[in-house]
Amino acid sequence: MLKEYIEERECRRLNEEFRENLESYRNRSQEQSDKQWLQELILRRCRHISREQAEKEAEEIIKSLEICEKNLASIEDEGRKGISKEKWLENRLQEAAIGMSAAQYSRFLQQADAILYEQNKEMAEALSRSSDGHIMMNPNLDGNIAEHMLGRTVELQGYLQGKDITVDVRGANTANSVDVRVKDVNKGVETVHNYQMKFGKDAKATIRLIEDGNYNNQRIVVPSEQLKEVQEYFSAKGSQKTISDHIEINGISGKSFTKEEMKELQRKAQDEGVMPALDDYYYSTKEYALSVGKNAGVTALQMAAVTTGIDVVSKICKGEEIKPDELVENALKSGADAGVKAVASGTLYTAAKNGIIPSLKKFSAGKITNIAFVGVENAKVLFKMAEGKLSTVKAMDQMGKNTVSMIGGMGCMALAKGVAAGLSLGGPVGAGISLVAGMVGYAAGSSVGEKVYSAVKSVAKTAKEVGKKVWNAIESVAKPFKRGLRGISKIFA
Repeated sequence: MLKEYIEERECRRLNEEFRENLESYRNRSQEQSDKQWLQELILRRCRHISREQAEKEAEEIIKSLEICEKNLASIEDEGRKGISKEKWLENRLQEAAIGMSAAQYSRFLQQADAILYEQNKEMAEALSRSSDGHIMMNPNLDGNIAEHMLGRTVELQGYLQGKDITVDVRGANTANSVDVRVKDVNKGVETVHNYQMKFGKDAKATIRLIEDGNYNNQRIVVPSEQLKEVQEYFSAKGSQKTISDHIEINGISGKSFTKEEMKELQRKAQDEGVMPALDDYYYSTKEYALSVGKNAGVTALQMAAVTTGIDVVSKICKGEEIKPDELVENALKSGADAGVKAVASGTLYTAAKNGIIPSLKKFSAGKITNIAFVGVENAKVLFKMAEGKLSTVKAMDQMGKNTVSMIGGMGCMALAKGVAAGLSLGGPVGAGISLVAGMVGYAAGSSVGEKVYSAVKSVAKTAKEVGKKVWNAIESVAKPFKRGLRGISKIFA
């Protein structure tokens, strides 16, 4: 959907401004800093922005570029130690959260992790008596809540660890019926465990509930604070019952809960209409960060497969003899790209604020800078690939690192503001990255631009093929979460 991001007429204007800005930067006074040049550029291009605001925006662009450079250097350094880019992202987000409480940080990551959507929806449906959305007023509703919370936590743990675990909360009320059935399929072998939830008001009440039924073919789950007393009671009787405070299958464990925790959820549901949600209360920050990191890997492939921007740049430059810009040419060949990144960031920012790229108009200066940074870095990667210095696979890996470094930067900025939406990535971001890569490539001359264009097409083809496989692997163990992840798969349709 090209028109949604940038049209040919807009791209032509943007490309012209980029080349004009390159010349302006090259001819600036030696005493003028990058920040001062950016401030003057913003004032010149955006008449509606005050000098004070221009200074603030220029400062944010410079600061964001510094963070981008630091993040990418950190990913490279960790990679040499055998640490994956996804693990780097997890560590980076946790470092940025220093000073936040664990609950605050978990809430932040929870907002960024849409896979919980389907589970929360399922919980709401299970607790509603009909389509009018009212909450069941059963005094023992905490038992129903426990079945879902215990079951769903092991299901999510399975997803996080790449296991195909499914949970069936049966909702049956007949005597001795199974409450929860858990299945794990590993290499074609299916393991099934049946669970019975017994949440009495105290350990003695729970023991009576267990003794009143016949649960020989089921594992028993009890409140965590009652576990020791219940286990000791049945152990003294020589019972072989499996009694725990959580659901577990093939080494994958869900969370445990107290009776009071379940009662509090019941109270909120019945008195306040607040549906229980699988939120920060039940998952550690590490687990959320792991999930965000896994999805970042797929996002990196998605970005590598987006060619929207460079397609338009190639079209408007076709047949045009472009004299190489020394600044850009040197950046691609030697890596000395600080000036090009400042120009690309300033050009993209002013174009966005002037409505030349409507899809980026509401983006902050920091986020626009992240896009420009990755675009320039990708152009460097593609140029190396075109010269035979990098294979397609290695080029994809490097572009993946570039993308994850951007996610880390955006995530840390979002953490500072406490708004997880800052992590969001979509078509406009990918189009913006490929647009900058195309402008930079062609600014180095017609032949270089064509080489970069051919390289990006090769990378995109491979990225789509690999992306499908990675997505299918995630989807196969995350069936309950398809809706939450649907955006990632669109590019591979």
